[in-house]
Amino acid sequence: MKSIRTKLWLGMMVLVGIVILLLWFFQIVFLEKFYTSFEVRGVLAGAEDITADIGDLGDIRLFTGSEAVLSDIDRFAYSRGVSVNIADSDGTILYQNEAENGVTQHGMLWNAYSEAAGEALAGRTAQIEAVHPRFGNKFMILALPIAADDQIAGFMMITLPLVSIEETVNILEKQLIIITVILLIVSVIISYRLSKAFTGKILAISQVAGRYTEGDYSARVMDKKEKHDARAGGNGESETAGAEGDGSSDPGADGDEIERLAEQMNLMGDKLARNEILQRELIANVSHELRTPLTLIRGYAETLRDVTGGDPGKREKQLDIIIAESERLGIIVEDILNLSQLQAGAVLFHEEPFPLKPMLEGILSRYEPDEGSPALKITGTDSIPDNLLGDSRRIEQVIFNLVNNAMRHAGPDGQVEIAAERKKARVRISVKDNGSGIAPEDLEHIFERYYKGKWENGKKSTGTGLGLAIVKSILDMHGMPYGVESTLGKGTVFWFELKTEGGEM
Repeated sequence: MKSIRTKLWLGMMVLVGIVILLLWFFQIVFLEKFYTSFEVRGVLAGAEDITADIGDLGDIRLFTGSEAVLSDIDRFAYSRGVSVNIADSDGTILYQNEAENGVTQHGMLWNAYSEAAGEALAGRTAQIEAVHPRFGNKFMILALPIAADDQIAGFMMITLPLVSIEETVNILEKQLIIITVILLIVSVIISYRLSKAFTGKILAISQVAGRYTEGDYSARVMDKKEKHDARAGGNGESETAGAEGDGSSDPGADGDEIERLAEQMNLMGDKLARNEILQRELIANVSHELRTPLTLIRGYAETLRDVTGGDPGKREKQLDIIIAESERLGIIVEDILNLSQLQAGAVLFHEEPFPLKPMLEGILSRYEPDEGSPALKITGTDSIPDNLLGDSRRIEQVIFNLVNNAMRHAGPDGQVEIAAERKKARVRISVKDNGSGIAPEDLEHIFERYYKGKWENGKKSTGTGLGLAIVKSILDMHGMPYGVESTLGKGTVFWFELKTEGGEM
């Protein structure tokens, strides 16, 4: 199967071949026909003007006394290099002109002249090509009728020598042979270089895409400058597939479509590589998060069975731990299932009006005041209307995930605030904590699935990294704005907006 480079090169060569073929046809094969047709049309146009002027005199014999008409005839014959005869309807010659180049009406062509005169006297323009029987010269004999007072009063006979263009054709043929050879050589070189430059980046993109399908996300498409820098730095075993052509330039805003495609391919590689790392971290995190409650459940269950089964106090305490860890285990599994369903589009969206205050109070009731836990409070709900639009079950999940996230990072003595604020036809809901804040490099990735930034003392946060990804998927489903603002050492605010029933977007 031919490569795209070969197909492009062959396509260019076919185009060059067609151009050369057209040149040969028009310059060699059709040259004489074009020349003859062009000359005849020019002579006929001038002759028709003269016959019209003669006819306007009324009597065909009167033109011999008109200096203007005679001057026009002489000028016409001289400029066109033709001989001109004018005769009346009886065939009597009234005017005869011998061209400056010596062209005359040859006696050996009288048969052709007679035929042309007959056509003209019949009211038709005659156009007869004749060959001199002795010398082989070609002539075009033209005869035009002269009408006066609506009758054919005579005719104008013109002998147009058809200058042989064989020598011109021979010269052109030799020139075209040279031009064809040069054009073919140049076109082969240029088309090869163009096809190489054009397809080099495409082939590199194809190679990188192939490595992506094999799970190798380290491959990148390098531009010419990067490739040169890599070689100069001695990076002979780069993980990047370089473009083969020399015609590629730096990708970016000023690059062409292929260069922008290469840049997008590199960005996709970055995201795929990061996503793979995050997935590995997710597996490790989920494994750890699942192992901890499972270990506790198993340990306390064995203790309950073997040691403390008869002690009601210890039994109740250990059963509470088993239940709490089971709930924790269920939350982890539910997060994974929720995110999978949301991203697969398997979750139905039910938009309906709902009150905000009871929902927030219900969330607040889940967090009983406890020593060593952050304080949680709600503000601003009294001025919020009871007709917010959205899927109330999913919005509650969003707020719960944001509160959980804030409680985890606010610290034992921290504070978490759920605030509601009216903004014209919308309501902004925010969850604020006074924790350690989020690093600027983590902010742009904070809503990505599996992502967990460094929150405090360079340590990864706990959890699976799915909570905020679930928040993002639900809010995207609502089509409403959301965001995060954070300052290191001061805290973080997650916010989103909902429209009210009847309010504009």
